[in-house]
Amino acid sequence: MDGSEGIGGAPPVPLSGGTQADTLAPTIAILVSALFWGTLWIPLRELDEAGLGGPWATAAGFTIPLLVLFPVALARWRPLIAGGWPLAQVGLLMATCLGLYAEALLRGYVARVVLLFYLTPVWSTVLARVVLGDRITGSRIVTIVLGLLGMFVVFGIGNGVPIPGTVAEWMGLLSGFLWGASMVCIRRIAPHASDFDKVFVLLLFAGVVFVLITLVPGGHPWVFPRAEVLLRSATWLLLFGLVWMPVVLWLTMFGGTRLDPGRVAVLLMLEVVIALASAALLTNEPFGPREFIGAVLIVAACGSEFFARAPVAGDASGV
Repeated sequence: MDGSEGIGGAPPVPLSGGTQADTLAPTIAILVSALFWGTLWIPLRELDEAGLGGPWATAAGFTIPLLVLFPVALARWRPLIAGGWPLAQVGLLMATCLGLYAEALLRGYVARVVLLFYLTPVWSTVLARVVLGDRITGSRIVTIVLGLLGMFVVFGIGNGVPIPGTVAEWMGLLSGFLWGASMVCIRRIAPHASDFDKVFVLLLFAGVVFVLITLVPGGHPWVFPRAEVLLRSATWLLLFGLVWMPVVLWLTMFGGTRLDPGRVAVLLMLEVVIALASAALLTNEPFGPREFIGAVLIVAACGSEFFARAPVAGDASGV
């Protein structure tokens, strides 16, 4: 294999900033993934109401797409093996991030867990500067401030700085840091692996990692569901495992490979707005002035990031 092709015949992914045309498709992919992340609560809530809540639903979300993709992975065993430790490292890192976040949401106060996770634009930007040499632009600083301010307004700025105080909150903080690290890792050590290979390896690790994380004391017990519960949950279980999880992971991987980590993190903040809006439309959850102001700030951050030129790796003119 020469330098003109990546793993599995995928073309090399440009790691520098480039023009808006270069980043348009991956940016849109991340924004669409935010739509799926923000509505992830719908199948999870339906599964919980059907009696299949707790860790079972999350574990199924990792296992079902893995089983579906397994035949394709067998046909692609050569590029998967060629990916070696770098590909495995990316998959393990993202699987740990998702496992921690899922378990934190099951155990903790959702608002604080989400706030701690979405400090990830800070980690992503700093790590991209240190590891990849991406410059930190003034516009990036503005988007991070707008996004984080919007988050604090939405979840209650009067509650103070979200310093972790429980195991769940530490899981949320660590998952946000690992998310930023995984986005940097994708571009640093496995930029040319195909999106399929990265998603499959992530799912290969995700189930095992999630089970291990649930064993940390204080979590929900694993109680095997009854047959009638499984039958009642089947439709939403398949939608969750075959639609939400595969689509959201592929879109995130596609965009994360082609954009700088800080941009990915800021754009994904739109998930919070989508979650608030969808919950207000489909349930009785409130969407008042505080939520509206926070949503405007987050959308402003995403909008400014959407139209900004991505920072160029190694450009010395920045911070």
